[in-house]
Amino acid sequence: MRTFLKIISYVFQPLLMPTFGMILLMQIPLFQLFPSLYRLIAITGTFLFTGIFPAIPIFMMMSRGQVKDMFISRREERTIPYLFSFLAYVFWVLFLWRTLQFPMEFVIIGIGVVVALICMVFINLKWKISAHAAGMGGLVGCILTVSYFVSINPLGIIILSLLISGLVAISRIYLKAHTLMQVLGGFCLGVSCVILSAFIYTLIAY
Repeated sequence: MRTFLKIISYVFQPLLMPTFGMILLMQIPLFQLFPSLYRLIAITGTFLFTGIFPAIPIFMMMSRGQVKDMFISRREERTIPYLFSFLAYVFWVLFLWRTLQFPMEFVIIGIGVVVALICMVFINLKWKISAHAAGMGGLVGCILTVSYFVSINPLGIIILSLLISGLVAISRIYLKAHTLMQVLGGFCLGVSCVILSAFIYTLIAY
C-alpha cells in the first residue's frame, strides 16, 4: 500500500500537472485542427517551462543540502523553489500567449495557475499547504473551465480527475506529508484560482 501511494505521489506531482493538462487540452476538437508539430511544441514547451526548469533549482539545492527531498517536505525550504517556479510559470504563460498565440480563454487558465502559485508562496510563510493537492485542484479547474469555454461535457475525464485527486490526497496524508486540512486547502486553492480567473475574464471580455 505504501509503495503504491508513493508511486501516486511521484506520478501526480505538481510539476507534471500542467503537462498532463496540456496533453488533455490538445485532444479537444479545436486543437485537433492545428498541425501535429504545433501540438507537440505546446506539450514539450509546457513540460520544459513547468516541469524541467522549476526542477533544476530544486535538484541543485538538494545537492547542496539546502533541500531535504524533491517534494520539499519542510515548509521552511519551500520559499525559494516556489519563487523559481513562479518565474518559470510566468514565462510559460508568455510562451502560450506570445509564441503559440493561444486563444485568451486558454491563456487565462495559465494565469490562474500562476495566481495559485504566488498565493502558495505567501501561504507557505505561515502554513504548509499541499502543493500536490493544489496541482490536482488546478488540473480539475482547468478541465471544468475548458469544458465551459468550448461547450463540451467530458464527464468521464472529470470523474477520473476527481478520483485521482482523492488518491493523491490519501497518499499525502498516509505518507504523513500533510494533514487533511493542508490537502483540502491546497485543492480548493488550485480549483478556485483557475475558475475565478476564468470567471473574471468572462465578465470583462463578454
